[in-house]
Amino acid sequence: CAIGSSMAGASVSLVDFFQDAISILSKKEIPNQSQSLPLSEEGVLSGNIRTRILAAALALGPPVILSYAYPDIFLVALEEAGLLGGVSLYGILPAICILSLRRSSMEGANTQATMPGRLGGGDTILIALVAISSALVLPEIRDLLWQ
Repeated sequence: CAIGSSMAGASVSLVDFFQDAISILSKKEIPNQSQSLPLSEEGVLSGNIRTRILAAALALGPPVILSYAYPDIFLVALEEAGLLGGVSLYGILPAICILSLRRSSMEGANTQATMPGRLGGGDTILIALVAISSALVLPEIRDLLWQ
C-alpha cells in the first residue's frame, strides 16, 4: 500500500511536469503579434488530451520498460539507497554542517554563540561520527564502482 501510494503521487506529479514542459515548449509565438491564433474549444480539448497522453508516455514509459527488463531493480536500488542515503543523510552531513557552523561562529564574532541542544564531547565526537559513517559507506561505494 505504501509503495502504491508513493508511486501514484510521484507519477501524477511527473506527468503534470511533462505536460507543463510540453505545453511551454510547443507554444509558438507569431512574429509581430502579441497573441497566438485562437483555437476552437474542440481543438484545445483534443490538444490537451494528446499532450496528456504524450506526457504520460514520457513519464511512465521508461520506468515500466526498465522494471520489465530488470524485475528486481527496485530491491537493488532500495538496498543501495538505504545504506548510502541513510548514513550520508543522517551521519555525515549533519556532523559536517555542525562542524562548519561551529567554526564560522568562532571566526565571525568574539562572543561565542551558544547553540541549543549542543552535543557533548565537542568536535571529537563529531569527527568520530563522520569517520564511522564514512567507514560504513566507503566499502559500499568501492563495491559499486568496481563491480
